[in-house]
Amino acid sequence: MTEERLRIWTIVSELFGQNAYVAALAGRDDCVVVDPGFDTATLVDRVQSNRLTPAAVLVTHGHADHIAGIAAFKSHWPDCPILIGEHEADKLTDPKLNLSRDFGFPIVSPAADILVRDGETIELAGMPLTVREIPGHSSGHVIFVLETDQPSRAFVGDVIFSGSIGRTDFPDGDFDLLAQRIRSKLYCLPDETILLPGHGPATTVGREKASNPFVRWAS
Repeated sequence: MTEERLRIWTIVSELFGQNAYVAALAGRDDCVVVDPGFDTATLVDRVQSNRLTPAAVLVTHGHADHIAGIAAFKSHWPDCPILIGEHEADKLTDPKLNLSRDFGFPIVSPAADILVRDGETIELAGMPLTVREIPGHSSGHVIFVLETDQPSRAFVGDVIFSGSIGRTDFPDGDFDLLAQRIRSKLYCLPDETILLPGHGPATTVGREKASNPFVRWAS
């Protein structure tokens, strides 16, 4: 798969500044959608305006800002399956676990259709995506690594940001575990791998290994 064939659109929800993504290969009419947030209207328009049909909704983790748009999105494509990590699925349907109850607007998503596991590779819309479980921000958080020729992409949710990492002060957060898994499951990717986070701009593995103030390559 060459880089020129890969198209990725970023949809930023103003509330919480959360990034949702649409990824598709040129010449195909299917796509994957990652972490539908509050701006469902723009997300749906991006898919429809490019004449795409979603093959799956990928969920990195079940916090409210990353699942808020799933129900509305599914109303347009009811047969589109929801994929989430096997240890994270309960958050989809529980406002307490997904933290929305604490903000005063309980959010419930449709239940997961497919549970993914650490290390497995799935092919969707012609794209091979490898699942890596990286808990610490959320107990069952996963990332999806899309292997392109050069550079690869990784949808990393709230594991890591440009110059920062996901919060670990939530009930199932664990800074030490997050740092350990970032080093063992993320920093082992090629330095040129582009990281597409749940908030803020894209970054690369090499940049974060060298300069992330929270988790450097060497402990």
